[in-house]
Amino acid sequence: MDETRRRGLAALVATGLLGAATLALASVPPRPLRSVVTLVHSLSLRVAADWLAVVALLALAERAATGDGSVTRAGVRRLTAAVFAGGVAIEASPLARLVVAPDPVETAAVAEGAADAVQSGLFAAALVAATAAGGAALREALGDEARPGLPMAPTERLLPRVAPRAVVRAGRVLGVAAALWLGVELATRLALGVPYFWLAVADGAVAALGGAVDYGVLAVAGLVLAVDGADARTVVGGTAVVWLALVVAGIAVAVLSAGVGVVLVGATATPMGAVEAAGMGLWPAPDSWTQLLGTGTFLAGAVGLSVVQRTAPASGPGTRGAESPVDDSGSPR
Repeated sequence: MDETRRRGLAALVATGLLGAATLALASVPPRPLRSVVTLVHSLSLRVAADWLAVVALLALAERAATGDGSVTRAGVRRLTAAVFAGGVAIEASPLARLVVAPDPVETAAVAEGAADAVQSGLFAAALVAATAAGGAALREALGDEARPGLPMAPTERLLPRVAPRAVVRAGRVLGVAAALWLGVELATRLALGVPYFWLAVADGAVAALGGAVDYGVLAVAGLVLAVDGADARTVVGGTAVVWLALVVAGIAVAVLSAGVGVVLVGATATPMGAVEAAGMGLWPAPDSWTQLLGTGTFLAGAVGLSVVQRTAPASGPGTRGAESPVDDSGSPR
């Protein structure tokens, strides 16, 4: 019962922060009420999908904080599958109005909506799986220095102790998710017909890379909290660093996108007008909803983790369970 209450409190705090971030983003700069309502509706789908991932990570954190070895491969798989299914259902919910509408349903609209739903669910689930896999590699890398429960190895150093193998492990999971995301994107575009095939491939690949990088920033930031702990210093400083990292990563992907666009125009029959219409090479605004909601997702998870750490009982010398999320070779399953 106590675990359920702690988890519920953490989820409630995270939900409130994500809701506040959505309302703030919809209201600044000031917009008419109708525009605010419309924007809140569109943003709420992304917020809800990320909220599922945050709640799932808080559930894993609750289990890890007790140090009883209850974070198992099976548990991570179940949570990942639940986040994927929930994310797909949330993103696909607007399609219901197309079904009940008296007008004929456009096949293209349904196909694009279904593809977007699957893609959103993929990255939300990948955030959970990547963070869990990176956390398992991180505990292995710390070895005897790792403490049972959370935080794993709190330190007052300026830079966190995140082992490269943990980042690589998380990156592998996100790489698989990006490949699946690209597969869904290309299958949808080819099924609906695209005038320029290589433009579709390049644009989809850059978009998949951008999504993987954004969620990779969140996963690594979560690993930093797992090592150092979620206190006022790491939450406030981490939020600022995550926002900056998301902006810089967005600019880097935009520069890469522009270079790919130039190569397309020179090496294929793709006209420059089509490349510009696809939006390749556009720099993200620092206050765009992508960067701000990504930052809000981290902030919500960080504050929720702080609640878990403060309310969880002191863990004893826990041992890794029989179904550890890491196999003998150290790779996630």
